[in-house]
Amino acid sequence: MKNLLKFEFRKLIKQKSFYICAAVILAMEFLSLMLQKQLSALSGSADGLSVTSVLLSAIDSSGFTMICGIFIALFTCADYTEQTIKNIYSHGFSKTKVCFSKFITVVTATLVMFAATIIFSFACGNAMFGRGDDGNCAGLLFGQLLMCIAHSAFVFAISIAVKKGGVSIACAILGPSLVGILLSFIDASVKSDGFSLAKYWLSYFSGDLSTLSTSAERLTICSIFCIIYTVMFTLIACLINKKQEH
Repeated sequence: MKNLLKFEFRKLIKQKSFYICAAVILAMEFLSLMLQKQLSALSGSADGLSVTSVLLSAIDSSGFTMICGIFIALFTCADYTEQTIKNIYSHGFSKTKVCFSKFITVVTATLVMFAATIIFSFACGNAMFGRGDDGNCAGLLFGQLLMCIAHSAFVFAISIAVKKGGVSIACAILGPSLVGILLSFIDASVKSDGFSLAKYWLSYFSGDLSTLSTSAERLTICSIFCIIYTVMFTLIACLINKKQEH
């Protein structure tokens, strides 16, 4: 496992798409902040704009989950599309270990991108706007991190299942929204008072984890479900990979 992780991390460091996607995320966040600053200057009011609001909105405004998902799809499918996966298995590594090593690398890449986005947003927000009310910013950011990891696990599972870069990228872009729409359709069909399946899906969590008004109870629910999704999608990916012929 140690050698597999070294191999995967070496690939990650050499992967151009990792740096390109990270740069795109930061560029998108910078453009979003510049737009907000320009709009506040035109309106003559910066109400609601602060370092805290910038941090909490950074993942959404930068397109983090979509762009990170694209990278994960490219990275995960590379060994299969290039047929190098057979060389890895020829060294005696099991399918389960190969799958877990790839997932650990994917999570590491997500963590690095997330940290870079938050640090960059904090620096820019501090330069452009005031401090504002911190509230439970740290807890919400931790919830967002769990959400991003769960999203990465979702894309990873799809990429392992289809092993096609193009299809995996399409699923990374559209998949979470389509699942959310399907759940909303089920909610509308069932018409259950006070209960909504869509509220427990990743796409819905994004809004709740981006505002200080979110209760501690809702934050806990979002975090727990993100952990459940991460474990579930990882196990699904490993089971699929184990059963498939390569």
